[in-house]
Amino acid sequence: MLITGRWGTATLLAALIALMAVAVACSQQEPGINAGAPTSSPASTAGPADTSSVGAGTDSATPSARSSGSAAIAIAEKAAATVQETVAPPDSTTSVPGKVVTTVPEKVEITHVTPVKSPSSTEEALKELFPEDTTLIQLIDLLDEPESYCVDVSGFGSSLATDRPLQAHTCKPGADDELFLFNRPAEGQISMPAYDLCMEAEGESVYVRSCTNAAAQRFEAGADGTLRTGDGVLCLSAAPGDGEPAGGQSHLRRDLVLVDCTVGQRHLARWKMPGNDPSALPAASTQLMYDALDSALGGDPWDIVRIGDSGNPAYIPVLMEMIKFPWWHIDREIELALFESLDRIVAKNPGLSDAESIAQVNEWSRWVVWLGLHPEIWPPPGFAGWKGRLFAELVDPNMGAFLYDGMRSNIRIEEIVWGGVEKDGIPDLTYAPVIDGADADYLDPADRVFGVSFNGEHRAYPHRIVNAHEMANDVVGGVPFALTY
Repeated sequence: MLITGRWGTATLLAALIALMAVAVACSQQEPGINAGAPTSSPASTAGPADTSSVGAGTDSATPSARSSGSAAIAIAEKAAATVQETVAPPDSTTSVPGKVVTTVPEKVEITHVTPVKSPSSTEEALKELFPEDTTLIQLIDLLDEPESYCVDVSGFGSSLATDRPLQAHTCKPGADDELFLFNRPAEGQISMPAYDLCMEAEGESVYVRSCTNAAAQRFEAGADGTLRTGDGVLCLSAAPGDGEPAGGQSHLRRDLVLVDCTVGQRHLARWKMPGNDPSALPAASTQLMYDALDSALGGDPWDIVRIGDSGNPAYIPVLMEMIKFPWWHIDREIELALFESLDRIVAKNPGLSDAESIAQVNEWSRWVVWLGLHPEIWPPPGFAGWKGRLFAELVDPNMGAFLYDGMRSNIRIEEIVWGGVEKDGIPDLTYAPVIDGADADYLDPADRVFGVSFNGEHRAYPHRIVNAHEMANDVVGGVPFALTY
């Protein structure tokens, strides 16, 4: 349909803008939600789909879809008004809740030409609602949420609770309760344009409050992916454990806490955000990590050499893991490339001068001690899964079940060390037969035992027996437990 005349031009532009807004709303609905079948009326396509048709018979859209949809409607209405306030004739546009309906005259006789505002005016209206540099603050490690966790304001719609601490929630791209601006209104501040509030640290929590010059509203994005308080001491971290159901379609949430950056669990405190964006390199660094393993297994040191040439300290844990294994039995050239790459990374980083003496000796155990003194060095994203692959290739295919991306760990993944045997290479002691203590005449009074007591039941596991198994699995007093040492 060809629309001419000054009213037609403005109306078409408004309709196109509203249609773009609808596309935004539809793209941000939960997976599996039907955005509604298109209607036959050209005018009706200018507004969002009727919510009565959403979800193929469901009563309403999910919270995230409603949040995104309301924002899209706001964009459509404001953008349409921006264009038509200059050129629209009386009664040419009718606004109804959730829709913008434009009526187009059958024929318009042009008697004079009135200049129409340029599209830049509409773009400014859109940017005012959602500036181009608004961003999600997204946890890099997926944990138990395949759709990722993002920093989020508690509640939804009229129940939005800006007075409660920020939380980690299933990401809802485009939802205004997860959109932030970095270094606005001032350097180091992180604001939420939808609410005109700024992030503020208090105790172990982070809130959004009126923007001020308070030091508690200053944050910095660390090059390692951390989001730190202005003094660099505390890091924003997702709470450990499992995510809690949070409504919507399989949405999960976790508390957010501020923890000491030197002792926090790194997979819970590494965020994708502007400025530092460790995920701008992650895809490349993770790929190179896997490439180096593949080339080493194939007898080609080229990708290991590339790691050394990068000078990136993040690869030190990667090289250390590979050095642990006896490559001289596989390929001497690979072993030399591993140590030489470590040397080059140290040489390219003056701040690692304390590693020079270790690099000269090239002892794996000394590198382990050194890395423990440098919590600021993080391996590339996907390190746990890569380490599982390394163990599966060089030790036992079953090892990969123990190391995988998103695994929960209370220690650094680098601290997990191969014990020298395959899975179940040392059989555990499971439900061992027991005798009365008075009958244990094979024990001397000075022999060491491991004592276990639950619910009034007591049991002693002689060291001389457990030593050969390194682990005992049993039930005492109705409580199942595992004993290791």
